[in-house]
Amino acid sequence: MVRVPAGILEFNKDKKKIPVDTFFIDRYEVTQEQYEKVIGENPSFFKGAPLPIENVNWHDADTYCHKVGKRLPTEWEWEHAARAGSATRFYWGDAMNDAYAWYKSNSNKHTHPAGEKKPNAYGLYDMSGNVWEWTASDHEHGGKVQRGGSWRNNAISQRSGHRILSNPIYRYHYVGFRCAHSAKPE
Repeated sequence: MVRVPAGILEFNKDKKKIPVDTFFIDRYEVTQEQYEKVIGENPSFFKGAPLPIENVNWHDADTYCHKVGKRLPTEWEWEHAARAGSATRFYWGDAMNDAYAWYKSNSNKHTHPAGEKKPNAYGLYDMSGNVWEWTASDHEHGGKVQRGGSWRNNAISQRSGHRILSNPIYRYHYVGFRCAHSAKPE
């Protein structure tokens, strides 16, 4: 896991300021190998031990994180970790860069092993592309928030601030997750 320092996240056009406490987040998306060791099955559409787990609903992701003594990150924690101190559209700059993300233009229509692209400034991999990631947060219009974009989406969906909602019972072959852990008070 990677320690993400506390900070203030500016959200959306109104620049609403959201404080984020120090926490830890997985360096990589949860892989199929990790998931199968804990849960005993692999529901993924694209099979391969080093590939991110996908085709899991929010409840599956939440259960896995709790079984390994962790939790899903909030959407604000997720964005704060993804941005890694940046204020640009993407955590690497304002223009799409294939070196950082698997997305529609370079993925060949499937997932790829976790960690093949360049990490962000905190050393986190695949915070853009490969698979959308479930968060613990409820969306204001119902459902749960997903972050990060996926292999099947265009460049605009890979932006650090982009968010979508989904019903927590749905499973997609382009949605996975990573876990987080609260930092102990200092």
